[in-house]
Amino acid sequence: MNCKKTKKKKNKFDKKKIWKTFNEDIGKKKKKKNKFDKKKIWKTFNEDIGKKKLELVFSEEKPSIRENCELCGSNLNLSDEKFLICTNKSCGIIYKDCLDSTAEWRYYGSEDNNASDPTRCGMPINPLLKESSYACRVLTRYNSTYQMKKLKRYTDWQSMPYKEKARYDEFEKIKLMSNIAGIPKIIIDEALKQHKRISEMKTFRSCNRQGIIAASIYVSCRKFNYPRTPKEIAEIFHLENSSATKGCKNAIHILNTIENRDDNKTYFYQTKPKAFIERFCSKLNMNGELTKLCLFVSMKIEKEQMIPENNPQSVAAGIIYFVSQICNLNVTKKNVNLASNTSEVTINKCYKKLELFKDKLIPNKIIEKYSY
Repeated sequence: MNCKKTKKKKNKFDKKKIWKTFNEDIGKKKKKKNKFDKKKIWKTFNEDIGKKKLELVFSEEKPSIRENCELCGSNLNLSDEKFLICTNKSCGIIYKDCLDSTAEWRYYGSEDNNASDPTRCGMPINPLLKESSYACRVLTRYNSTYQMKKLKRYTDWQSMPYKEKARYDEFEKIKLMSNIAGIPKIIIDEALKQHKRISEMKTFRSCNRQGIIAASIYVSCRKFNYPRTPKEIAEIFHLENSSATKGCKNAIHILNTIENRDDNKTYFYQTKPKAFIERFCSKLNMNGELTKLCLFVSMKIEKEQMIPENNPQSVAAGIIYFVSQICNLNVTKKNVNLASNTSEVTINKCYKKLELFKDKLIPNKIIEKYSY
C-alpha cells in the first residue's frame, strides 16, 4: 500500500491586521511628524540678523582648459605646483581653479601583501593623447615573468589606438633626444604640441618623417628665443643635414598655412649672432670677460648693420675668431669650426670683413690689456 504523507498546514496570521485592530480597540492613533521647511527657517533667520549671501569666487561654468590669460591674453605656463601662471611680467596672475591633470598615487597598504611596494599610480591626463589618457599601463621589470611581459604588451595594444601609439613613440623620441642634448623642459613641451599640429595637417614617410620630428624642436627653440641651427638639430637627432634642413622648411611652411586661417599665430624671435656666442665660447673655454667682449662686438654689428650677407651663426663664429686673434688667444680656425659647425672658409671671410672695422668694434683698453 502506498501511504501518502500529509503535510500539516500552518495557520498564517496577518500580524499587521491584528495590531491594527488592537490599536483601534484601545483608541491609539499614529503620531504625525510635523514637517518644517528648514530652508525657509534659515532664510528668515539670515534676514533677521542681516547676513548677506556669499559671493561666488569662481564661475559656475564647466571647467575648461585655458590656453591664454583671461586678463591680458598672454600665454600660460605650468608652475612647479601645477598651477597655471601668466607669462606676462606685468600681469603674473595664478589660476588655482583648475583640475589636477597629474598622475594619481594610491596606497593600498595591507590589501596588497604580495608586492613589496603597495603603492599604485594612475595615468596622467595628456591633452595631446586624449584616448590613451583613460587607459591603464602595466609596468614590468627585467626579472618579470613571460606572462607579465605578455600582459603588458596586450594592454599597450588595447589601451592605445594606432594613431596615438605612433604619436606616443614620436613624443618619447623627442623627449629622450632633447634631454640628452640638455634642452629645457618648457621647450620640449612646446615641441610636442607643435609636432601634433604639424603631423595632423600632413603625413610624411621615412626620412621626411624623421626631419619633421626634429623640426618640432627647431620651431620650439625659435619661439622661446633659444635658437638652434638645422645642423645642430641634425646632430641631436642623428640625421643628415639635408633631411633636417628640409624638415625645418616643411614644418615652418605647414605652420604658415595653418595660421593663415587662425587668429592665434606663432611668433618667432629674430635669430641674432649673440644667441650663439655664449654657447660657442663655453665650448672653447673662453673666460667671462672675452665672452662679454664678443657680445659687445655682436651688438655693435647689429646696431650698425654690418655684414648683412652672412647668417647669424657664421657671424658669431667670425666674431669669436676675430676677438681671439686680437687678444692673442691660442684659438685656431679649426677650433672655431668644431665648436660652431661653420666652415673655415666662411669664418675667414667674416674675419676679414670685421678687420676693416677693428677701431670701431674693439675698445682701446682691451687692445692695450691683451697686446703682449
